[in-house]
Amino acid sequence: MHMHKKISNIRIVALLLAVVGAITVGCGGKQQSARNDQTQVNPVSETQPKFEPLPQTAPVTLSARFAPSIGDCGPKYANGLRGACINNQPCRGIGIYDSAGKAVCACYAREGGCGESERCDAIKKSCVPEKEPGFGRAPED
Repeated sequence: MHMHKKISNIRIVALLLAVVGAITVGCGGKQQSARNDQTQVNPVSETQPKFEPLPQTAPVTLSARFAPSIGDCGPKYANGLRGACINNQPCRGIGIYDSAGKAVCACYAREGGCGESERCDAIKKSCVPEKEPGFGRAPED
């Protein structure tokens, strides 16, 4: 029994020495300094930046008052809903009052409303493809 305890202690000591040795070998490698990194980095790009014109946006209409849709001239969407009818004209968007107090068609910041194959999405507050499902719904099969 006493001999078994000595063998067990020898195994523990051998295991500890192996772990300490592995740590020493792993940490003993050459460490790269920050100074070496700076000598290898070129802070100037070799390629020229590509400048593209920004798309022109309509004025923001967040504070605009909504104008009611009057009549039944609003476009009918693929999902069965109807768009607005503003000044007896179909509107793929919503009616708002402009700075002169006249009702105009818009889709939030997009004056004139959405294009022919788009609809004004109240969640995204922008024009989306007409067939895109609304309100987080999955596309229909």
